[in-house]
Amino acid sequence: MDKINLHDMETRPLVLVIAGVDSGGGAGVTADIISVHDQGAWGMPVVTALTCQSLERVTMIDPVKPEIFKESIKLAVNDWKEKISAIKIGLVTDARILDILLDLLEGELKGIPVVWDPVLTATAGNLESADLKANLKRILKVVTVFTPNLPEALEFAGWSEKDLEAKGGPFALCDLLVQQGANAVLLKGGHNISEHDAQDVFLSSTHRFIMKNKRKEGLGAHGGGCALSSALAALIARGYALHDAAVLAKVYVTRGIFQPQVAIDHKRPPLAHLGPAYDIDIMPEIIEQNFPVKAGPFASCPFNMGIYPVVDSVAWLERLLALGVKTIQLRIKTDVHDDESNEHLVNEIRRACFLGRSFRARVFIDDHYRLAARFGAYGVHLGMEDLQTADLDFIRESGMRLGVSTHGIYEVCKVLTLNPSYIAIGHVFPTTTKDMESAPQGIARMGRQARMLKDRIPTVAIGGIKLDHAQDILDAGIDSIAVVTAITKAENYAFETQKWIDICRTGPSELYGAEPHSWHRRQDEQETRGPVPFAHLDLTPVPYFN
Repeated sequence: MDKINLHDMETRPLVLVIAGVDSGGGAGVTADIISVHDQGAWGMPVVTALTCQSLERVTMIDPVKPEIFKESIKLAVNDWKEKISAIKIGLVTDARILDILLDLLEGELKGIPVVWDPVLTATAGNLESADLKANLKRILKVVTVFTPNLPEALEFAGWSEKDLEAKGGPFALCDLLVQQGANAVLLKGGHNISEHDAQDVFLSSTHRFIMKNKRKEGLGAHGGGCALSSALAALIARGYALHDAAVLAKVYVTRGIFQPQVAIDHKRPPLAHLGPAYDIDIMPEIIEQNFPVKAGPFASCPFNMGIYPVVDSVAWLERLLALGVKTIQLRIKTDVHDDESNEHLVNEIRRACFLGRSFRARVFIDDHYRLAARFGAYGVHLGMEDLQTADLDFIRESGMRLGVSTHGIYEVCKVLTLNPSYIAIGHVFPTTTKDMESAPQGIARMGRQARMLKDRIPTVAIGGIKLDHAQDILDAGIDSIAVVTAITKAENYAFETQKWIDICRTGPSELYGAEPHSWHRRQDEQETRGPVPFAHLDLTPVPYFN
């Protein structure tokens, strides 16, 4: 795959990389630039110091002249037509360079996202830093994401390792840094060798979670912290939300640790730089307070569910089922879920489930899972907030399928441990149906998540999708496509529905004649739904006319 398609871009955003030179090549500016380039950005190195180091030790350090440092940044800022999209800061050994840097970040460079990876010491030897602790409050006020490892964070806080749990654990440590000005903190846990898992902690004003991967035996890899922070800066430069960028940077480093490329007999080989990784087997487990850790597996649905309209009334549901649609969602938003006193809601869900059985179609109910179970729905669809409070055991035991909405790789990783029946990936394009906090993902990012889940969990693309996008979305690896206004707002909804059925290759088999293509098989004929083990299930036929 060519680089443009891989990174969903025409030009690489600029990332200013401020760090020292590692003569061993495993860390510092060398690792930074490769990591930035691997994420689809362009790194501009501004050197703070020359270091004589290997995988085992650091012997000499020579800071660059402040005049050279200042002139390097001046040229990077002024001699490029493009603006700098992010800044990564690593080793700063000289107090004069630190002052120059902070003045620039408070002035000319103010407003550019900054990832600061504070280097207080080197794992492989003595590496003296400028006094970051004395300047911590000033540093944190210009930082977008602060990425200390655990020993560095404890040093900044003035805590011992014994203090950590007594004072509230890693989140309390991150909170302390945020209270002093940091926008977000990514606490690298790889140096905590007492743990069996490599756990990194992310905290911002909107997100607080742990990313957990299995730890590789030994002491990890040289340059992991540099690669993590540089990849993070590059991903932010490319427009990823901070929490999504943190997950992808973590995966990049995890892959590099487990697949070293330099054949040396050493306990800490250099981190391998293997490009962006969308590998489900190395995605971190996301642990977040008030979010379920385990749930499924839930009943399965076919991978290709075809065109998947989302409608707000049974009238629309019946029209589209009559045209051959085989997967559909009834979305009726109310202040109270499963409100049995809401006669309209109860009747709509009851009739929708009856029509699903009559047309042998997959009818999903949004939000109202108890009413859906009561009337025998094929499945339910829940958003991220609903998953926090829903009785997932009830849904699983009812035999219903569970579909979930996600808005980026972080949320995909969050729901993987729930083993849902399908994952909706969105929003692909801007949408007018609801206000979205997240930015549109586009086809390329959606496609990478879909290919990661291929043959593991069915995927559904959703969000602002029109017919002229459909083939590109299917070619990107998605299994099914959900639409809202593309059909309900169409000038001729019946004609538009038939075009969607045709391009998504599902619907009445007579549309396709005798040509024996596997994707023409009627998925609804390949599955048999067993009895739903709920004594209160109401399957009373619904009169056609009210």
